[in-house]
Amino acid sequence: MNKKNNIDEFKQYIEDDNLNRVMENDGVKNVDLLKYENLNTNRLKQIKKEMGDPPWAVRIVYNDVFGGVLICQNPGEGNRLHFHPDADECWVIMEGEWEWFIDGVGVKKVQKDDIVLVPRNTNHFIKCVGEKPGIRFAITKPDVNHVYVKEQ
Repeated sequence: MNKKNNIDEFKQYIEDDNLNRVMENDGVKNVDLLKYENLNTNRLKQIKKEMGDPPWAVRIVYNDVFGGVLICQNPGEGNRLHFHPDADECWVIMEGEWEWFIDGVGVKKVQKDDIVLVPRNTNHFIKCVGEKPGIRFAITKPDVNHVYVKEQ
């Protein structure tokens, strides 16, 4: 067994599939999972007006196959390093500039109209960068499990 695997055996992990708790632990306290869910049409301009200043998140799609959440954050905000053991995840960048750390790829800078894909079991970290808030539309399986390395 190589050294990396040996070290990994001693890491403790935290798993969470509760979207409200995941968002709150990432600093997003204003979360609406029902108002915009599964409507035939949603307008980003209207959602932004109703949700107000970032950070916020709203669920747009939720079914037995996939879920989609709009996440708006300020520069410097993002999420914690994590992976999903049971699902790929992708994002459509709606506004702003973001940096993704993707294990095995490194840091990628993306902006409006870019699409990002991270395969299951791949560590990733997302951070809004630039001068203004950013909005990303995250799409993955419903109630996806987030796995974080527990800080010792």
